[in-house]
Amino acid sequence: MIGLFFLLALLALVCVLAPALWSKRRGENTGLGDGAEFSRVWYQERMDALEAEELDPAQRTELADELAAVLLAEYPDQVPQPETETSTPRPSLFNPGNILLVLGTVLVVLAVGLYTQLGSYGAIKIQGAQQILALAPEESGDALRNWQLRLGEWLAGEPEDAQSWYLLGHAHLKLGEFSRASSAFQQAHEFADGDVSVKFYWLQARYLEKQGVLDDRSRRLAEDILAVDPNNPQVLEMLAVAAISEGDSAMAITMLNRTLNSEQRPERIQATVDAIGALRSAYAQQGDAAGIEIDVAMPSAEDKALTGVVFVVARPVGGGMPYAVVRRPSWLLPFSVTLDDLVSMSGTRLLSQADDFEVLVRLSANGLAQGEAGDWQWLSQPMTSADLEQPKRLQARLSPPT
Repeated sequence: MIGLFFLLALLALVCVLAPALWSKRRGENTGLGDGAEFSRVWYQERMDALEAEELDPAQRTELADELAAVLLAEYPDQVPQPETETSTPRPSLFNPGNILLVLGTVLVVLAVGLYTQLGSYGAIKIQGAQQILALAPEESGDALRNWQLRLGEWLAGEPEDAQSWYLLGHAHLKLGEFSRASSAFQQAHEFADGDVSVKFYWLQARYLEKQGVLDDRSRRLAEDILAVDPNNPQVLEMLAVAAISEGDSAMAITMLNRTLNSEQRPERIQATVDAIGALRSAYAQQGDAAGIEIDVAMPSAEDKALTGVVFVVARPVGGGMPYAVVRRPSWLLPFSVTLDDLVSMSGTRLLSQADDFEVLVRLSANGLAQGEAGDWQWLSQPMTSADLEQPKRLQARLSPPT
């Protein structure tokens, strides 16, 4: 932006200076120096004096010829002509000089307008502030503090600059100043309400500031983020941890199960599965547990070499939109999962509300929910909602396609 401003200013300067340079060069090309111009003026003054004197026409003509002869003898290339109404050139509004002057004025206006709308001199001081996002606090603490100072000075005069508030929030966050980070991200959110990344980092700053406690404002931020990114693992984990601290095992199970829809790191997957197992045990001790527990295995140990994702699905008999889904990587085989309302697809489509359903277990080599011809699978007999009233256990053994 600054470069474009200076380019426009340079073009404007060229357009303004060009007419003067062109006129000077034109004078040089005609051979008119300072002496010639002085003589021309002197000649014109003598002619004006003759006009004022009371002379008969013959005498006036004779004296005018003598003055012209003197000028011609000194500058033979210049033949002065008496100025008449017909010989005086009329100024033109469309000559090159005027056009360049007008163009230069327009360019100056554009440059000033651009600079006023998109930046100011102070913006130069915060150029490159995006590097904050890549700085490591352990190695670049001084640089982060320097950016804090520069962005703070800039925002004192430009308080509605959402991007600068966002970058300042990251600087505070990396330096462990969670309260200041929360305030900065709040300001960025005020001027960029629809930006999900601002919502996420504001939520993170609030979460760290309050040491894992989610208040109403934080929960609304989490809901806004999940409305756009339903499987955001960080937000789901925050909600799960908050639910655990509140003793809400059911909510924690639901949130942790959803994190496995996008998590790829084996160590995190294993830790999450173990946490879900522990929460399931606690949930069962509360007397609220009901559903279908399914043990999933391959026919033989050799078949475990098949890789992909295992989907355990409760769906309408014959197929259709699932009521509940559990997703696990194939390297966890054999494993056990539970299908119930805690893993339902949505709060308005609960498994317990289905009149009848069937359980499909499918190994997808490409990890896609949509089935393909080469998938290994297992299918249960039809069941009804009555089968969910008491814990029910199924043995699912995947088979190759026939």
